[in-house]
Amino acid sequence: MRSENIWGKWYTSPIRIICHVVFWGLVSCLYYYTFRRYGGNYVWAFVIKELVVTTSLFYSASWLISKWVAKGRAIPILLFFIFSYFWWLALTFMTCELLEDIVPVQDERIYKYVHYFLEDGFLGIYSIKKVPTLILDFLFLISLPLAPKLAKLIIEDANIMLVMEKNKAELELVKANLERDNLKMELEILKSQISPHFLFNTLNSIYRLAERGDPNTAETIEQLSSMLRYMLYQTGDDKIILKKEIQFLRDYLNLIHIRFGEGVKLEVFIDEINEPYRIAPLMLLPFIENAIKHGPERSRKDAWIHVSLSLNEGILKFVVANGVNRDSKEPVTGGIGLQNVKRRLELKYSNRYVLDIKDEPASYAIILEIDMNNFER
Repeated sequence: MRSENIWGKWYTSPIRIICHVVFWGLVSCLYYYTFRRYGGNYVWAFVIKELVVTTSLFYSASWLISKWVAKGRAIPILLFFIFSYFWWLALTFMTCELLEDIVPVQDERIYKYVHYFLEDGFLGIYSIKKVPTLILDFLFLISLPLAPKLAKLIIEDANIMLVMEKNKAELELVKANLERDNLKMELEILKSQISPHFLFNTLNSIYRLAERGDPNTAETIEQLSSMLRYMLYQTGDDKIILKKEIQFLRDYLNLIHIRFGEGVKLEVFIDEINEPYRIAPLMLLPFIENAIKHGPERSRKDAWIHVSLSLNEGILKFVVANGVNRDSKEPVTGGIGLQNVKRRLELKYSNRYVLDIKDEPASYAIILEIDMNNFER
């Protein structure tokens, strides 16, 4: 997988074997011509020694260095190079010991090279005074052949890390899109639950008007038609101009006034909004529906509804209050609309809203404040 990703599909197993054979052939030539300058018939002893050291380090690096690079661990890599130096010194010392009694004094250059390693004993080769001389041979003979392997490992592991980061980013994007789609679906479900609840309440009002032959029935049906048109065609977006939502509330409150007439005291104080602020559609309606259901629909005795809406420096303040007759029977249907609007507030405005509910013995009120400044205009 690694080779295919980095070097292409052409880098198959046979090609890889050929590359390794050619590589080690070139390295052997490098070692041969390096030690040939010392003269004598002992070149291949040193060539074989260098190949043993280099191959052992070369192939151990394939899985050691790869793991360390992937984990971003620099100290183990440094220790690997130090160990490589000690390993090279140890094998060189043992090779020189084998050749000590074989190399004649006449082969002056190779003789001096062998005895330079042996003169201070095994521990002497690790002395600091010999580092400046020996480190150069080590870097040339060992590090040079290892450099292509280390470069290849670093490039491959860096690419794997990039691929993993890319996959992680793509996974996060998919996850974010999925969460967004789920959130959008949940909002649509919550919004769709508002419409039947509103329609049920309004049709119930029209039925009662028609039942007693109220002349305002036709006007009420016309207003309902206008409001349904708004709900069908204007609330499909996530945000709608606040003015339109307010006009929808005015029409709804007017319908309520027609339904209850003077039997219910209805106070409405809504400011004129000039700025084109936007709001999640049908966010405010359930509070009014809830006030009607638990107020005049529960009992007409001392029934009253207060609705006010204002906008000051981008802060929308919406207040709905109603009288409650605790002695009367509670509504059979539960507060589905109010539960939904609380959920929608949390999904849409999160930490940008405050909902205060005051449940008094003779009244019930909600005070909602929304920071419209952080909501797209």
